[in-house]
Amino acid sequence: MRILILNWKDIKHPQVGGAEIIVYELAKRLVRDGHQVTWFCRRFKGSSPTDSVDGINIVRQGNLVTMYLLAPVYYWTLKTKPDLVIDMSNTIYWQTPLWAWKSKKIAYLNQLAKEVFFYEYSWPLAIFGYLVERFQYLTYLHIPFLCYSQGTSQDLIQVGINPRHIKIFPLGLDLARYAPGTKSATPLFIAVNRLVKMKRTDLIIQAMYLLTNKYPTVKLVIVGTGYERQNLERLRDKLKLQDTVEFTDKDTWFFSKNAKDRKLLLMQQAWALIIPSVKEGWCMTVTECAACGTPTIATAVTGLTDSVLNGKTGILVSANPTPAELADVMEKIIVDKNLRQKLSKQALTYSHMFTWERSYRQFWHAIRVILSER
Repeated sequence: MRILILNWKDIKHPQVGGAEIIVYELAKRLVRDGHQVTWFCRRFKGSSPTDSVDGINIVRQGNLVTMYLLAPVYYWTLKTKPDLVIDMSNTIYWQTPLWAWKSKKIAYLNQLAKEVFFYEYSWPLAIFGYLVERFQYLTYLHIPFLCYSQGTSQDLIQVGINPRHIKIFPLGLDLARYAPGTKSATPLFIAVNRLVKMKRTDLIIQAMYLLTNKYPTVKLVIVGTGYERQNLERLRDKLKLQDTVEFTDKDTWFFSKNAKDRKLLLMQQAWALIIPSVKEGWCMTVTECAACGTPTIATAVTGLTDSVLNGKTGILVSANPTPAELADVMEKIIVDKNLRQKLSKQALTYSHMFTWERSYRQFWHAIRVILSER
């Protein structure tokens, strides 16, 4: 089968994230099974217009805006049209129902933005984005959808998608890479995410301020980059936490396959991962940490209520927690060794349910069911 995947970034993009890793893991298995896969995305500095990774043909055109205009042009210049177009949303869909007439189409969603707009943009822009995100689904009412969490499925139903049109498949995990290591001798918490407002990393720093007087050996390492980095560093310095809170970038491990990069070591050493996000699709970091025997403290929001089993693989706090609420749960992890070990063991056991082969099998099964139904 000839398959065209539309996704805003490819696996070599300098800002590659979980969404691209998922696409890569599924696409390379499609190639392995004899399918011809093309991944259409945008250009980045120093990139070539075409590329190939593990048999996946990569076509890069345009920028963050113009790629949506160039995609239909690319489609109609193809002498042989793809049998299937997988239309992937990163807030904005490619509107394939309006132009990919000669191919079967499936829409794929990581997560709706919804509340995220009000954290990332000013009020007029946030309201505009919130409304536009909902209206774009009017052209997708008869298109089948794929997603990987019940929370995202419910969001799709709320914007008018028929639940019969939605298929869910599980995410995968590289269990050869993510495995337990040696825990830190002293309390260590980590945050692994993009440093943007909707991740609310500032709440973790403020929680650390509440903990340090009582537990002077506690440490927090924040792994990631983003436009909020300087503001977060200023907050740390204002609270005089330079010796307690450390920032580090993610290593570019994906293609080097360096099994002992900093991110992995921190996941193995940490007592808990902390994610006070406004919203997630699933958050692969949760499952990666679980495979390292590290539980998660997270907000009870869409996506995280799917990936964190409250009281078993981690602890969920309220959807809009205060620093004090986070600090209270972090303190439980510090003082209750039995709780810490129980969560660690159960997180590790749970993580072994997730493999990329299982994810791919159910992903492809869902596609086959969709195509047979249509």
